Amino acid sequence: MREIIFGVFILACGVTLSDCRAESKKNLQQPQEIRSLCKKAQDLEREMSRATAEIEIINQKEKIFAPLIRNIFEILARCYTILVDIQRFSNLLVLAQEDNKNDFVRCSIIVKNFSSYFKGISAQLGKNRVEASLLRRNKQHYLNDLAEKKASYEALCAEISSKTDQLAKTRSENIIQDDIVYHIASKSESIEELDAELEAENTIGVLRNIKISTELALVYPVVGKIVSEFGDKGPNNEMAYHTAFATHPGAVVTSPAKGLVVFKGKFLNYGNMIIISNGDHRIFLYGMDSLFVSTGDIVEIGDYIGRMGTVSRDDFVIKMELKKSGEPLDPRHWLLETLEKGKI
Repeated sequence: MREIIFGVFILACGVTLSDCRAESKKNLQQPQEIRSLCKKAQDLEREMSRATAEIEIINQKEKIFAPLIRNIFEILARCYTILVDIQRFSNLLVLAQEDNKNDFVRCSIIVKNFSSYFKGISAQLGKNRVEASLLRRNKQHYLNDLAEKKASYEALCAEISSKTDQLAKTRSENIIQDDIVYHIASKSESIEELDAELEAENTIGVLRNIKISTELALVYPVVGKIVSEFGDKGPNNEMAYHTAFATHPGAVVTSPAKGLVVFKGKFLNYGNMIIISNGDHRIFLYGMDSLFVSTGDIVEIGDYIGRMGTVSRDDFVIKMELKKSGEPLDPRHWLLETLEKGKI
């Protein structure tokens, strides 16, 4: 009955199912040019991360060096002044008291030895000041390098936006697919229900003829690090079924797997979500500020699918869930396997 209703809906739009599929296949795959631009942008993200890390290391060293050098050098300068005054006083005592001359000579020798010691410490601190000056120069070098890379990165992102805007104008949005998937999503009250509905309905056959079946290979969707893994305990001691990747503001998000986009849009409190199916598995991605792909798009590893936001109360994190027949899976096996086999 449900398929009949959607069939009537399709006919009312003046489009047959086969026409819909044929039209969908025209602009399903993303041009290699955009994928290459994304790779360059993510390479720059890595370089900016390294430069930022170097700057942070220098900042930590400066926090140690600056007060140490300033305070101890002042203390040693004062001590040295006092020792010089004692030396002068000792010389006067030697002249005034001939009977105790040997004792005053010993005292004078001790004072001179201490003076030499403090001079040595002062010399070492002088070297530390030179090192601190070198740190400042290195820091400025990294700051300049980071500024140049940021400018190049923003230019690349602007080019990606321009190319994707042009691509969006040349490809027809499949309203039927989006409406059907939106209808399915609106009935779901959890990510598990959404996955079950997609599995059961298979998007009412609209996407059936362009289903992707390929060996699963997974990569990071962003340049960053894993901050939460499958199986970790949450704040309420609940088990996490996602893997969370921390990245930087405005980061480019690329497809972590090859497959078919079976859902794109906002879903409950997950915000923007993309679901990619490779046949046996579904990859759920959420946490992005903007999305580019559409339902029915075929994506390759590294295809541009969206960007992170630039303003957030929390860290900039994108979460990924992997499911097979509704069962959550730990993606670490596939992430490591992809790296080991050199598939990226």
